[in-house]
Amino acid sequence: MNITQHRRYWFGFSTGLVLLSLASVLVFGFNLGLDFTGGARWHLNFEEVVAEEGVETVVSQEQLQLFFADQENLTQEALIQKGALAGEFLITLEDMEDASIQAISAGLGASVGTFEEISYRKVDSAVGASFKTKAFYAILAALVGIIFFVAWAFRKVPAVINPWRFGGVAIAALFHDILIILGIFVWLGATRDIELDLSFITALLATLGFSVNDTIVILDRVRENIRLQKAHETFEDTVENSVQQTLMRSINTSISTLLPLCALLIFGADSIFYFVLALTLGIVVGTYSSIFLAAPLLVSWKKWGDRK
Repeated sequence: MNITQHRRYWFGFSTGLVLLSLASVLVFGFNLGLDFTGGARWHLNFEEVVAEEGVETVVSQEQLQLFFADQENLTQEALIQKGALAGEFLITLEDMEDASIQAISAGLGASVGTFEEISYRKVDSAVGASFKTKAFYAILAALVGIIFFVAWAFRKVPAVINPWRFGGVAIAALFHDILIILGIFVWLGATRDIELDLSFITALLATLGFSVNDTIVILDRVRENIRLQKAHETFEDTVENSVQQTLMRSINTSISTLLPLCALLIFGADSIFYFVLALTLGIVVGTYSSIFLAAPLLVSWKKWGDRK
């Protein structure tokens, strides 16, 4: 199969996926986790089966009392989610002091029943806002660093091809990967209440590293084959030969990485399921973009430049 010759199909497919992802973001918005919003998350397991309404009543009453005592303690209603077990609840509160949590704990114990505190986690709202800003700058810095590194690494390619194009197509493929994974997780956030947290940002950065590594392998082979290009061969032929020469290497590398990730998806702990899912999607999308998007885009950019 000639991949670069059929590049219009790959461009169309990728454009469709990106548009769907952007539509998902615009329609559903980001379901940000505790790492970015701040607040407290309380995981409880009652010894007996209790009604969700009883927990909601106690938490709301305690919050109401705290609200009149100090209005800064309450900015929105508590989010109470029923867990998998009969008496399991996950309570998310915003900007609550530890003393306020203790008051709610006493109210639950007296009015609902004895419970076990599985976990309690608190993130200050200022820290959450800082995490959000730093996550954005981390991704931006990675993208800027990659484009300059790729342009420098390929600085010795013929001037007619322009080394900045190598960096440009690598960044285009990375933006493609980020948008698709983001769109999928925004949809999961709207349908399954999956939150975007620091582990998701970690998965995105890992995806950037894997995807650009695969892209550079193909582009490096293009650079080598340009020197060996025969008189009757076009630049498109050279790129296609480079893709075919590295195709099995890219696929085999991806499969060997996906095997342990799939094992973690099936047998791993629930707490890391969506982190592993983000990594798995990143590897699949990153491999696709390196082969079917970055290299063909380099050909189209060269042809567009020749017509100017």
